[in-house]
Amino acid sequence: MIDIYDSEAIVKIYRMLAKRCNAIDRYINNYAFYFGPSTSDYGSLDVCNNIIDLIERKNQLINLKVIVDNAIKSLKVEDKKILYVKMNYSISMSELCGILDLKERTAFRHIERAFYNMTEALNKSKYIEKLVRILDSEVWIADIRQEVKERRLSFKMKALSL
Repeated sequence: MIDIYDSEAIVKIYRMLAKRCNAIDRYINNYAFYFGPSTSDYGSLDVCNNIIDLIERKNQLINLKVIVDNAIKSLKVEDKKILYVKMNYSISMSELCGILDLKERTAFRHIERAFYNMTEALNKSKYIEKLVRILDSEVWIADIRQEVKERRLSFKMKALSL
């Protein structure tokens, strides 16, 4: 199951997906160009297996994007706006408040609600098992998930100590 920490991490991951897919394409092109012709060190079977692995990783990232897009489509317009801005732009809270024309506390509540609703939509998705598998299979995604969780828990601990 996906939790609210994962939803925030998915928003951070989402903006990186196109760049990752393009990097995989470039790597495949270079790999095939340099190692495609069979050499003494690299057999053509190894080259093919490596390219297939990379294509499978790219397909997983594309599937992740499609699953997230479908979940977002089911949300209310207000939640979509917030998530769209958070997914596509790396901006501060004050900039987000300006874009959404909200006070900071109100914006924070709206963001939390959007993450909560996205969590619910993802968990109701018929692709939830596939989503969890994708999230668990990529090390860089696991790192972002952990970073988000630690940051949020740290923030909660600070708030409780006040």
